[in-house]
Order: sequence, then structure tokens, then C-alpha cells
Amino acid sequence: MPRSKQTPVSTGTREALILAGERLFAEHGINGVSLRQINAAAGQKNSSAAHYHFGSKQSLIKAIHSYRLERVNQRRHERLNKLHEDGKDSDVRAIIETIVHPIVEEIHETEGGSHYIRCLAQIVGHPKIDVSELWSQSIASGLTEALNLLKAANPDVPAILLGQRFGLMWEQTIHALSDREHLRALSTGGEATDLVLFVSNLVDMIAGGLSAPVSETTKRELQTYQKHRRNKA
Repeated sequence: MPRSKQTPVSTGTREALILAGERLFAEHGINGVSLRQINAAAGQKNSSAAHYHFGSKQSLIKAIHSYRLERVNQRRHERLNKLHEDGKDSDVRAIIETIVHPIVEEIHETEGGSHYIRCLAQIVGHPKIDVSELWSQSIASGLTEALNLLKAANPDVPAILLGQRFGLMWEQTIHALSDREHLRALSTGGEATDLVLFVSNLVDMIAGGLSAPVSETTKRELQTYQKHRRNKA
């Protein structure tokens, strides 16, 4: 996997605040950072710059998410297009790669990428942030397409269970990559684990989990759940 750094265009106060906020959230947690601290870290003499550009910490978090996801989504669509060209639309592992690899590329090929994934883990795990509000149809379109391909490739897994598995897959991906970056930042001996091996094994685990046969126990629980929903309707 390429390791050359491609620094995103870093002009303007707004982008400086986004990158500073992302770094501080990654290092200290969302609750442990104020807009005033982000102003200082971004080198802004105007103490209200962050409030002027974003209005609130929640809006800044949305801006950070969009700033990264636009590039990730573009890469994902490029991989999905190649997937269609190669006739691998039903290859579960190949579909998972279109989800995971663009994130890994953003981490390792862009300025502040390590901060990005650790910040994203803070966002996903925050009890007061509705992650669904961070997704817009435009910048999450690649992930939606990948999910639709996974549904078609796993016809024996009921839609509600596949949706749950997809959510678990997303959290596992974010936190696994975040934890690796955290350990790598603490390590003085270079890479904590070989990146290519780590990502390949992660993709294997996710693909296996998404396609795992539904147990009889889960089938019974699903029937009970569906019956309860029908009775409430």
C-alpha cells in the first residue's frame, strides 16, 4: 500500500480550525477540548474564529467528518467502479475492501490522517452524538452502494440482521484502525504491526462475520422480535 504523503490543500482559517480540532479531539477526547483551545491550536488570534466559522462544537465535528469523507467517498466509488468492471459485485471480501481501504488510504496518505481515525473513533463512541446525522446522501453514497451489494451477495441473511452486522462491521473497522494508530503513536520501534497484513486480516474477519450463517437461536429470536412488532402495529 502506498505510503507517500499527499498533503490536502491547507489554506484558510476554516481548514486550519478543522485540522486543529481533529487533532485535539483525537488526543484529548471531544469533551476535553473547547473551541477556545482549538482557536489557539490553529494559530488564530481572534478568539471567536471557531465560533464564527462553525457556531458550535457539534457543527465543527460535522465539518471535520465531511472534510474527510468527501475524499474517502471519491476513492470508494473508484474502487466500486473497478469492482463492477472486474465482475466482482457479489464477492463479499472484495466489497469489504471498497469500504476499508479508502479509510486506510486517508489515514496513511494525508496530512493528519492518524488524527482523523482517532477523532472518528471518538465521534462514533460519543454518547451524545447522533452519528446518523453526520451522514448525507452525497458524501456517503459509496458506503450505501457497498451495503446494497452486500445485501444482494448475502440473500440468506435477513435484511434486519445484515443491517445490524453492517453497523457492527463499521464500528469494528473504525475502532480497530484507531487502536492501531494509537499504539503506533506510542511505539518508539516503528510499526506496531505490518499494515498490509493487519488490514488484510481485518477484511477477512469482517467478511466472515457478515456472511456467517444465521444460527437457529438467532432465527428464533428474530421470529419473536417480528411477532412482537406485528402485535404492536
